[in-house]
Amino acid sequence: MKRLKGVIFSLRDVMVMQGPLDQDIVGQLVKLFRYLKSREVEPVLVGNSRWVFTGKKETLFSDWLSEKVGFEIKTFVKGYGGMPAKQRSEGMRFVRDACGWEEHEAIYVGSTQDDVQAASNGSLMFLNAKWHADNSPYGFEFESPIDIARFVDCCCLSMGDWFWAYEDGDLRVYAIAPLAEYSRRYPHGAGYSTAAKQAVKLDYGDLPFWGRLMAARLYFSGLAGEANHVAPYPGHSVNSKKRLLNRSLQIIGGSMRASYLEDLIVRHTDAPKSQHLRTSGRSPNHDSQLSTIHLRRDPLRTGPQGRRYKTPPLKTEKTVLVFDDICTEGYSFEAARAFVEATGARAICVAWLKTPGPNHYQKAESFWPAVDKPYQPSSAGIATTKTLSNDGGVRNARAAEELSAAVSRYTNWQWPSGL
Repeated sequence: MKRLKGVIFSLRDVMVMQGPLDQDIVGQLVKLFRYLKSREVEPVLVGNSRWVFTGKKETLFSDWLSEKVGFEIKTFVKGYGGMPAKQRSEGMRFVRDACGWEEHEAIYVGSTQDDVQAASNGSLMFLNAKWHADNSPYGFEFESPIDIARFVDCCCLSMGDWFWAYEDGDLRVYAIAPLAEYSRRYPHGAGYSTAAKQAVKLDYGDLPFWGRLMAARLYFSGLAGEANHVAPYPGHSVNSKKRLLNRSLQIIGGSMRASYLEDLIVRHTDAPKSQHLRTSGRSPNHDSQLSTIHLRRDPLRTGPQGRRYKTPPLKTEKTVLVFDDICTEGYSFEAARAFVEATGARAICVAWLKTPGPNHYQKAESFWPAVDKPYQPSSAGIATTKTLSNDGGVRNARAAEELSAAVSRYTNWQWPSGL
């Protein structure tokens, strides 16, 4: 997991705009730059043209801001010092090289379509600054500079590695934190576990936080750069409603240059819920997922027109990020993997939370009969399984404590004193 080392700020409609400056925004930007510096994150400016205050003498905006914040701010402008146009792929590489940052160690704050292109071509997470203008529908939207600071603190700098992960042959599965509403082992997890379940299952609470947190985890782990497609795993019912948090998955896909396939995985028959099976004395297994889903060969294409693919987008060398809210024993993810891999593509499975305790992950090693027709219901069954212990997958034992503290700060975030 990489650490955030730099924030690249576009000049136009983020730092400056035509007309008088908004003094409240200026004050927040000054505090934001000082805050980033205090957290050992370097803020820099980029633009395709120089911005100058005119009057008795001309003053570069970058010089004026440097004096305001109390330290020199690196500024990169097209045509100066060899800087290419910011929206070219070489533009952000030039900035990273000059600052000594590796991939996934910087994020981009912008507003215009050129900024969207700069972030996309530079493989940078795009934060859409809305405080001066509403230029673009892409990226996670931020209404004020203090909201950027809150995101940096709570979603970028507060969390260590994934709480739980397995990379076992063709299996790659990850979770941010433990589901710990009633866990003695993770006492810090009760509050955020309830909030997360409400967000992902009931469309209630601070959905932007959970979407932003997932985006940050994917970006700093490098998984974002591997994906060609993003797909949510469907609810247990054929008629399950679409979750509002799927909007965050769509934004994540757009930020990663990956297409969001909202209905790639189809629930054609209701599947029993695991908790209902357990309370009735039965055990959940792979069959309840394998026999109730298939893939859609013409999933809905991301975009305002909502057109469908004419040919299946999944094929060899393509990678799909499959998202589910909570991972317990992995039956949903294993079903998704089986169908995705039957197309020749790869699946990477990601959940917000992982159920701890004795609910070990059950990896499907082989099938009989096999899943060989991914676009129609299957009679596939599990031939062999491999149990992956929960404890064996724990990477970050402090994840519950870290996330609990981040959620608490996020709700009532204020500028630290002394800025």
